[in-house]
Parts: sequence; C-alpha cells; structure tokens
Amino acid sequence: MYSSRPPSPRPDGVPADTPKLTRRGLITLFSGLAVGGAAVADVLSGDGVDPVVEVRRLPGPRRPPIYTCDAWRARPPSSPVVVVDQRPSKILIHHTATANRNNVAPVDLGVLTRAIQKFHMDTEGWIDSGHQFLVNRGGLIAEGRHRSLETLLKGKSFIEGSQCSEYNDVSIGIENEGTYTDVDPPAGQLAALRALCAFACVQYRVDPGHLYGHRDYRDTACPGDRLYAMLPALRTQVAQLVGKGADWRASAPLTWPLLRIADRSVAVLAAQHLLRAAEVPGVPADGEFGRTTADGVYEFQRRHGMELTGMIGGGSWPLLAVPVRPGQGGEAEAAVQVLLNRPGVRQVRWPTTMTQATWQQLLNTA
Repeated sequence: MYSSRPPSPRPDGVPADTPKLTRRGLITLFSGLAVGGAAVADVLSGDGVDPVVEVRRLPGPRRPPIYTCDAWRARPPSSPVVVVDQRPSKILIHHTATANRNNVAPVDLGVLTRAIQKFHMDTEGWIDSGHQFLVNRGGLIAEGRHRSLETLLKGKSFIEGSQCSEYNDVSIGIENEGTYTDVDPPAGQLAALRALCAFACVQYRVDPGHLYGHRDYRDTACPGDRLYAMLPALRTQVAQLVGKGADWRASAPLTWPLLRIADRSVAVLAAQHLLRAAEVPGVPADGEFGRTTADGVYEFQRRHGMELTGMIGGGSWPLLAVPVRPGQGGEAEAAVQVLLNRPGVRQVRWPTTMTQATWQQLLNTA
C-alpha cells in the first residue's frame, strides 16, 4: 500500500465499500494512539516474570534474546493456538507500517506489542497477534503469537499465525517495527533480524533462500521498498551465519514484481493485457498504471475475494499469469509478446506452454 511516488495508490472513484484503511494502515493509527497514551509505569515485564529467554546456550550461530508473551503482558489467546506438526518451509519478512520512532526501550516494545495484539484481536478478529515474532527499531525481539518461541526452541513444529493468508500453515512471519518505504531500517534492527532469521533457519532447517517478503505472496508493498530491496543481502548474510556454502543460491526465489499506480513499464503493459484476458472491463493497454488500471485491479481482486489494495503483487500475479500457448492469439498471447519483444530477450525461447515460472523469468527482466 506504500509507494515512493504520488499520487496515492487508492484512486478516486473506488466504490464506497472498498476499505479505506488496510490492516497495516490501521496498525499505524492504533499503535500511534497507544504509544501516545502509554503510562510511565507501564513496564515490559511484571513482578516475577523473567523478561527475556536466553537461547545462547543452543549450538549454531549467535542467538538473540527474545522477550516472551508473558514478559510484555500479552492477553491470552481467545482460543487455543494451532500447532502445525511440521517445520515451516518459509520465513516471511514484514514491516509494521508504524511510525519510525526512536523510542526503542523495553517499555516501548511492550506498548507496541500490546497495541498490535489489541488491533489483531479486537479489529481483525484473530485469536492472537498475527505474527510469530517482532523486531523493534532498537533491535529488541518479542514473541508475537503465544507458544511461538516454545516451538522454535524445539525446532520440530510451529504455531500457525495469521500473517499471510493461504501461507500461514507453511511459514512464520517476522514483523519489523517501522515503515521502510523511503528509509532503511536502523543497523541494530537489521542485526537482530539477521540473528533471528539465522536462528530460525537452523532450528527449522529452512534454507536461507527461502526468506521472502510479504509482497511475494500478497498484493502489498510490505515490507516496504527499502527493506524488500535488502532481502537478497539478508539471505547472503544469514547463509554465512549458518555456515551455508554458495549452493544455497540455487534455491533463491524467483518472485513477482510489484506494480502500483504511477508505474510505467513493459510489465505494466503485460499486466494490462492479462487483466483484459480475464475480461476485466475498461482496462487500457498503454503501459501506464493509472486510475483506470487501478479500478480494473480492484475489480479483479473483488472477483477473487482478495484484499482490495489496487496493487498487483504476489497475490494477483499467480491468478493473472495463465498458461499460454504460442499462436493461441488474444490478450494473453499479447502479454507474452510484449515481454518477448523487448531488446535483449528476443532470443528467449517460448516454451510449449507458459508456466508461472516462465512468467516470473520474463517479468523479472521487464
């Protein structure tokens, strides 16, 4: 939902029932109110509660301390958390879309985690915080959903979250406090994120190539353009921490590009042809992601019961990128042709049928 370029990704003329604030926008609002009203005496941990679980005794790379749900005075889940009886195959990186504050003490971590949990439970209707872990701007780490740390320490199962629909049973999510659309995360936060990812990769045997951004699976700008651009370096650094050789790079992801209002590119033109192939009315084929194209994206997302963001990311692309055979004609073939006919890619051979992997290869060079 964030863009470094105006205008807003939400165009005029969107139907009245389209949400005006997404989940992360509401977190921004609610967390800001909560922080503003925090009492000085509202400390992170209560009497007799060990505020930090030290996990440095475990073998492997350096382990960060992690504040437990009890330490930050989490509410109990509204129903029992779900234990997935296998290891996750992915780690998804998020940002909270809250203000980039310099209040990074334990007391501030407690205020932030409670505000997010309150929003997730009382507004979203989830049983608990949606994410498994959170890293604040000072590099402090908190457990999110109850029992996430317990299962991580054992390394054989994990707690199902609500951080990425359709992928909650195969991934854990790490929230990073702040908004990283136009600025980089602080060095301390990045160091803690690296340590936590390395810890999770060792415990769950996740390949460092399987660290993804939220946008890789949903139509969202999360975790922000700047943090998302750091993910290749993060994978390399985590691989070094866990002692992986260069072979891990073979599993590095092919991802979908994020398209949003004000973008101009061949990828936008291909997406417009694919929207037209899906019989979305009124979408132009001019390579400019304007308000009319955004309206078409809203309509496409509405048809598929998706979150209405007006962006094309890892949620919409897999539905748009349909199989296409050479010579079949129509808008879908036109989308392939605009990608193939660019200078430098004409030598790419069109397979018998376009697969999602082939679409990703072409789009990542667009």
